[in-house]
Amino acid sequence: MDEKRRMSRVPFDIRAKIEKEGLEGFVAGVVDNISLNGALIHLEEKTLPFAQGDPVILHIHLAAEEPEFYIHAKGDVVRFDGEVGLAIHFNQVDLDSFVHLKNILSYNIGDHEKIMDELLTQLMEETTGKEEQ
Repeated sequence: MDEKRRMSRVPFDIRAKIEKEGLEGFVAGVVDNISLNGALIHLEEKTLPFAQGDPVILHIHLAAEEPEFYIHAKGDVVRFDGEVGLAIHFNQVDLDSFVHLKNILSYNIGDHEKIMDELLTQLMEETTGKEEQ
C-alpha cells in the first residue's frame, strides 16, 4: 500500500448525501469506494464548488428497513474533480457508524483481522504523533 493510502478500500455502490457549509440542502452522489478513514463519492452535479480542505458531512443510508442504518462521518475534502469525484478524509465518525463501516469492510475484504490491524496501526501512529508534539 502506498504511504498516503494505508487503509484497505472496497468498492461500494450506494447513494450518499453530503452537507457543506454555504450550500443549501444536501448534495447527492454515489459512493465509489470506502475505507475506515475516507471515501470517494461520484456526485450527480459535477460543477459544485468544492475545494481541498472544505469541511463536509457525509451521510450514507445503508438500510430503509426498521431500524434504519446510517454511516455519518465528518471530514475534509482531499480533492475534487468533477469527473473522478469528491475524495473525503474522515476526521470524526460516531461509534455506531464506525461499527457499520468496520463490518462493511471486514465482510467485503473477507479478513476481519486485517481491518483491525489497520485500525490499531493508525491509532498507534496517531498516539505516537501526539506524544512527539
